[in-house]
Amino acid sequence: MGNLNNNNKINEKGNNNFNEINYLKEIIKSKDKEIDFLNIQLKNIENDNKKLVDFENIMVVTFISSDQKINYGIKCLKTDTFAEVEEKLYQKYEEYRETNNNFIAKGKLVLRFKKICDNGIKEGDIIQLIKLE
Repeated sequence: MGNLNNNNKINEKGNNNFNEINYLKEIIKSKDKEIDFLNIQLKNIENDNKKLVDFENIMVVTFISSDQKINYGIKCLKTDTFAEVEEKLYQKYEEYRETNNNFIAKGKLVLRFKKICDNGIKEGDIIQLIKLE
């Protein structure tokens, strides 16, 4: 009889260990899912932070062309280089990408690789595209 009791205790202990292992496995699975979810959330937050912009820095400049084919406003940031804004113009007016162009703002030649603000361009300014022949 004593041997049977010992076997029962061993089986009971083994079952308890087995149940505890399964319980801990479920906790690990749950935590892994939670970590995956939080990693996705973190990536979304990082992407959103890259997109966040101070509204004070957003402005619209208007491009006009000497041939009067362009009269187009483009949203940009004060901190964008003029080349970045010029690229937006060429996305809308592809044919001007193939020409040699200068740009004038407030009577001054715009320098392509300077920032919008460093070129003295402000909200609502008109930038004239002059196609060089």
